[in-house]
Amino acid sequence: MTLPRILLALSLAASALPALANVTLFADTFDTGASAAWGNERGQWRAADGSYDASLPSNSPTTYSSVTTLTALTDFTVEVDVNNWNDGGVWLRSSFSGGLASGVLLVTGGSGGSYNGLYWHTVSNDAYAAPSGHLSIAGIQGGNRHLTISVSGNQYTACVGSDCSTLSSSLFASGSVGLYDFSPVSKQSSPRGQTFDNFHVTVVPEPSKAMLTLAGLALVGVALRASQARA
Repeated sequence: MTLPRILLALSLAASALPALANVTLFADTFDTGASAAWGNERGQWRAADGSYDASLPSNSPTTYSSVTTLTALTDFTVEVDVNNWNDGGVWLRSSFSGGLASGVLLVTGGSGGSYNGLYWHTVSNDAYAAPSGHLSIAGIQGGNRHLTISVSGNQYTACVGSDCSTLSSSLFASGSVGLYDFSPVSKQSSPRGQTFDNFHVTVVPEPSKAMLTLAGLALVGVALRASQARA
């Protein structure tokens, strides 16, 4: 292989690295029911009509259904469609032990279904810290929105379109992801309140690993070039 071809191969390899950016760890559309991976730990969760919610919504104790196949997530992204935005949320780096929930909780709506926006809690053994990071989004109550949450290091970022809220917390180094439901306002199983759909968890490979891959390819190129020089 000539040097130009080696360089071309390395260039193509480098351009392929971004394709590794979104690795899907879990996905559920709820179209044929809920995945068996959902823990349904508290709240008697159900999948119906292509969406997921708790049939016994509560915040005392908090409802909790986690992805049981993902128990040690560190840096990751969650995307989910929130239907009839009211009072629910997403658990991040969470755990459920001894019947108690811990983790970072992003609340969608909240305040009994009266808040137009989202905010954060840290929760330790079902004990809530004060809410923070309130983001007001006019008219979001009752609407259907796509929510993107990114977790990296001690930084948590939640976005609805271009509207974003952040939380900085070092309390939880790793954990699972899950859902929380405290809607509808009636707190009855029917009619349904806020529901969730198209839930995805993805990760981004560590840059160091990508660079090691590229460095390895470069060394291969050098070795090939050296072997050509000796021939």
